[in-house]
Amino acid sequence: MKKQLKEWKKQYDVLEVRDHELDQAIEAGMQKAAKQQFWKRWGITPVVTVAIIFLSFITIINASPTFAAQVAKYPGMEKLIELVQFDKGQKAAIENDYFQVINKSVTKGDLTLTLDGVIRDAHGLVLFYTISSDKGLERVRLENSKITDDKEEELTYHSKSYHPQNEVQGTIEYYTEDPIPFDDFTFTTEVVGVETLDNGVGNQLRETISIDFHAENTKESIQYQVDETVKIVGQKVHINSVMIQPLRTTVNLYADPENDMRILSIDDITLVDEKGEEWSGIRNGMTASGTIEDENYEVYLQSNYFEQPESLSLTFSEIQAVKRDEDYFRFDLEKEQILHDPYDMFYDLTYENGWLSISMDKMENYHMNPFGEILDVDGNRIEQIRSSFSHQSNQKTSIFKKAIQTDERIIDIKLSGYPNWIEQKVAIPLN
Repeated sequence: MKKQLKEWKKQYDVLEVRDHELDQAIEAGMQKAAKQQFWKRWGITPVVTVAIIFLSFITIINASPTFAAQVAKYPGMEKLIELVQFDKGQKAAIENDYFQVINKSVTKGDLTLTLDGVIRDAHGLVLFYTISSDKGLERVRLENSKITDDKEEELTYHSKSYHPQNEVQGTIEYYTEDPIPFDDFTFTTEVVGVETLDNGVGNQLRETISIDFHAENTKESIQYQVDETVKIVGQKVHINSVMIQPLRTTVNLYADPENDMRILSIDDITLVDEKGEEWSGIRNGMTASGTIEDENYEVYLQSNYFEQPESLSLTFSEIQAVKRDEDYFRFDLEKEQILHDPYDMFYDLTYENGWLSISMDKMENYHMNPFGEILDVDGNRIEQIRSSFSHQSNQKTSIFKKAIQTDERIIDIKLSGYPNWIEQKVAIPLN
């Protein structure tokens, strides 16, 4: 391992990094390698070997954007940097040795799945995986993934998100409502890839692979009981509590159902420390759960669990809201007309082949799905077979599409988001 690290050092000597920062990082990596010879006994793959160097580089990457940009030029390294910068909570967990190495591979047919490691807390589990094959494959992916315990009972989760960094590496995240009740897991998934044969025909390879692993939660959550009500332009929001865990922060709040405006979303809710450092919403994955006027509503932020701030506040200032009696669209599907839009922000309605489409002038700070529950003119819910939605943008226009199956000519759609904000700065001290 020392030899390999020295080879890396030779490559990086040509980089334009000042003050010997890189040399210090490499030497730190060598010292760590010397102290952790037991890794060799595990048969570490190249991916995990690079992870050792990656851990040594984290501090310098964070301190020097120029260094990060230069290292990103080298094949493979940019993906590690993307992983570091992806989520502040996950990055901090890795920096603080809360990443549990698994390094377990299973091969079936021509496909190999490696579970490189996990980050786990009481309510979350993030799996880091690598897919490999001796054959040249395209469109490599995982499908139908699940987690079970040693009794083959499936983990009950309220969100699962799949984040491929590229075709062969990525993460899968599971989050539960109740604490995860076991430490011995089996990850089962279908590994899929397409091999292009000499005749140009694509041959799909698909194998179901299971990997057993053990991962413990060793960190207690940090709890702040807030119980505070704030007013934003006359609208009440109740903040019940904040729970910080290694993987994410959960904010339990709700909008008062007696407000004369219906609050749809709090867009910029953030944790801020005394230095102005911010931990904002989850960028990929589930951002909230429940209905915002329900007392069990939760917003998810990136975690600052491994920080030790002298002071910490919960802040927000931008709230999507519409007048309560105007919180819907009304569309004439036959004539392709918008009959009601609370602030006339949308235009160009089309309805074709079961797809409804509307447009608006592009706003950089609005990407939400505006479509909620679908109703007939009498207020009865119209059940849908599928819930597909898409959002496309160009330089000037955003287009929102929704799959709608109905024989009704006139329909109402309750708003789930809308580009109209009330603004007022709110800061709630937590400690």
